[in-house]
Amino acid sequence: MLTAMLDRKYRGRRKGIAIRDGSVRQARLEAKLSLAQVAADQVSRTAVHHIENGRVKPSLETLRLIARQTRKPIEYFLLAPHAHPGLAEPHKDLDQLEHLTAVRDFDAVVTLGHTLLQRRWSDEGAAVVRFHLGQAHCRLVQPHEALLHLPPARAHFERHGLERLAVEALDWEASAWGLLEDPQAVALANQALERCFKLEPRQQQIEARILGHLAGMHVVARSWLLAISYYDAAVEAASAVKDLLQLAKMHHGVGVAYQRLRQPARARQHLDKALSLYSIESDQSAVYRVENDLGDLLLQEGHLDAAEEHLLKALAGADELRMDRRGRGVVLANLGDVNLRKGRMDEASRYLTEAAEVGAATGERIVLAVVHGLFGRLEERQGDIHAADYRFNQAIQILTELEMPDRLRDCHMDYAQVLDDRGDVRAAARHWRSAAQIGKSTSLGIPMPNQNHETYIRREQGAISS
Repeated sequence: MLTAMLDRKYRGRRKGIAIRDGSVRQARLEAKLSLAQVAADQVSRTAVHHIENGRVKPSLETLRLIARQTRKPIEYFLLAPHAHPGLAEPHKDLDQLEHLTAVRDFDAVVTLGHTLLQRRWSDEGAAVVRFHLGQAHCRLVQPHEALLHLPPARAHFERHGLERLAVEALDWEASAWGLLEDPQAVALANQALERCFKLEPRQQQIEARILGHLAGMHVVARSWLLAISYYDAAVEAASAVKDLLQLAKMHHGVGVAYQRLRQPARARQHLDKALSLYSIESDQSAVYRVENDLGDLLLQEGHLDAAEEHLLKALAGADELRMDRRGRGVVLANLGDVNLRKGRMDEASRYLTEAAEVGAATGERIVLAVVHGLFGRLEERQGDIHAADYRFNQAIQILTELEMPDRLRDCHMDYAQVLDDRGDVRAAARHWRSAAQIGKSTSLGIPMPNQNHETYIRREQGAISS
């Protein structure tokens, strides 16, 4: 229907809008787009060509299409912007929304976005507002709110052939599901990646972001080799994009992956780089997450005092910034682990109880699984073997439902060790076998990111061991 509306102006049924000579061609060339890419299957290439040469004046819908495709404010094209206040003003609001997104003031994006949604908008304008709102809610780790806006925005972009925006919306939608620990997140992100590869011209920044999101999902799932492979691919895609925050995120994720592969020197190198870059970008929430990961790294190395120092900094930051999801619960669980290893059982129980409350409140089932596992070890040490068995079985059930085989394998191994120390050799062997079977299955069934990036997967063993 919209396509038919856009075509009517060329049959003389609508009065066009006066634009500056050469502005459309200049904008198209600066954006490095072809006539077909500007037309975006909404109008014909011939129509855009005639507009560029001044043979016809664009309609409002077509001018908005050109502005969107070339990423120029609509007043850039107007011959007399003051003569079209009703046309320019809405775009100023959208430009402000885009600016706030670019400078990462996501609280302001949410405030302005919800205000703008109260106004009357075209379907296109409302979709753009929802897109920015959904992205902001994702970045604020508010996935339920993000999913109120991203699917309808993506549906609009797909209906009208706006593939680049549709791919971006799909990527953020996958990220929201990832924050909710939903197994469909990886499939959606892979779909976004496949569609991104087909965009012309190549959208390296979007490609790198999707690969980074996929890598992060595999970090959460503890698929360390696959995570590093995706990060390698993301670095390759982003080689021409100067984005310090994106680079910081990559170093952060790779550091966590190397930490779990028990390569602490490499892990510390990447985490320190991430901490420096996050500090430059003044991303305090990320700074505190790195503090948590540094604490976790030191904890695994047995440096309990140093680990506790970093984790307490992380907890203070999480409290200050009200970081609940993907923040406070994880830190509390790690502090519970520190105190458990130090033999401070009451303190460990207090931290783990609080972590469980946060995990339940935010719906973070991974946090709950970790807490169950740590409580299992605590209760085993206190001699309550029935409570310990219950805790480990709860952790195993959660991780099975979440379809996270690497975490599930680790949980079986932890439980097997507890059972072995208890003297229940038969039960321990059963869980060792379960862990081994999971490890075998995952090693045979690892999915590839994409054929374009298979080289990264093929060299992952060499890269990690070198």
